[in-house]
Amino acid sequence: MNSRRFEKLKIVFDIEVQPNVENYQLGQVVLEQVVQLGGLTDIHALRTVFELMQRLGVPLELKENGMGNPISVESYLKQVEKQGKWSRPIEAGGLRFHFGRMPALKQAFISIEDVSADSTLDWVEWVKPFLADHSFVQAWVSDVEYDYWQNAKDPLEYDAAGRSYSHLPTKSNGLPVPLEQIEIDTSNNSGRWSLQSGYVEAVGSIMWLGQLFWRRVGENRKEALLSSSWLNVQLVGNSVIQVIASDHCFCDETTDVIQNNLRAILYA
Repeated sequence: MNSRRFEKLKIVFDIEVQPNVENYQLGQVVLEQVVQLGGLTDIHALRTVFELMQRLGVPLELKENGMGNPISVESYLKQVEKQGKWSRPIEAGGLRFHFGRMPALKQAFISIEDVSADSTLDWVEWVKPFLADHSFVQAWVSDVEYDYWQNAKDPLEYDAAGRSYSHLPTKSNGLPVPLEQIEIDTSNNSGRWSLQSGYVEAVGSIMWLGQLFWRRVGENRKEALLSSSWLNVQLVGNSVIQVIASDHCFCDETTDVIQNNLRAILYA
């Protein structure tokens, strides 16, 4: 039985939100266009992924949501161009690719997840083309299973998987009755992540941090990182800092100290 663990790469980009001054007349009412989104587009993200697949030897046959008949790259590109958005995950060559936008949090993301025990990955090669994008914020690698359970809050998820949560701290979700429910308290988990405006508060064994990241968390955090002798820190490209905190992906409590120390540097 193959016990290899699966990993994923998450890449975060800035979304530029600008008011559109065009007005629209509807009867006696004048309507205004509220926002106009800039930054990384769906089609550019998809084209970059396909170019990477071709260069790294990933078979160019896709399945949307991992189901149905294979779709060619050309057909899927035409579909996304027509719809104007890449809305659902695709799978190819043992990898799952997902793109999404969160306008309220001023960010977009690309997720590349390993879903096959036979695949071998070099995450540095997968992230490299995105580092030079003007909207790049951050990227990091995580263990799929560890990441999931470090952030799972619904007790039903544990019940469905046959996992006990009796030893875990719980709290109210803060909603009024009858919407109030008890949830798992993940606020002290070393592998937790939380969505912030323009970035994600997360740590990984290997991370890439761009100029926009430091604008969000503060330049003093960058100085603290560069002065940390226990981390392998180097500049890649013109402005991105690569951080290696461990040679192995964080996957259990044995790396709690490393994760918490890294989190304290970047976000405390």
